[in-house]
Amino acid sequence: MNNCIFCKIRDGKIPKDFTYEDDYVMVFPDIKPLKPVHLLIVPKKHVTEFLELSDDLLTVKLREIIKKMIKQEGLSNRGYRFSINGGGYQLVNHLHIHLLGPMS
Repeated sequence: MNNCIFCKIRDGKIPKDFTYEDDYVMVFPDIKPLKPVHLLIVPKKHVTEFLELSDDLLTVKLREIIKKMIKQEGLSNRGYRFSINGGGYQLVNHLHIHLLGPMS
C-alpha cells in the first residue's frame, strides 16, 4: 500500500528501531504509549484488518511473537493486555496488535 505508514516502516522509508524483527513480523514501541510497555506487533505483509487475516503461518507467527514479547518485557506476572482494533476503528489500516503492560 502506497500510503500505509507501517508498509513505509517495513520498507525502510521511515526509520524505526525495532524491538523485534523477522521475515514476517516487526515489533516497535507505540509513539504515544498508554503504559510503560506499549508495543505494536505488525505483520510485514499488508493485511488491512483482522477479518482479512487468512494466512495460517502468519497467524501462528503473530501468536508466537505476542508470547515472546510478553516474556521478554517481563509482563507474565505483572499483567498485560493485547488488543486489535478493526472495522474502521483502527487509525492505521494495516493489522497491528497493541501489547500493553504492566497492568498492576
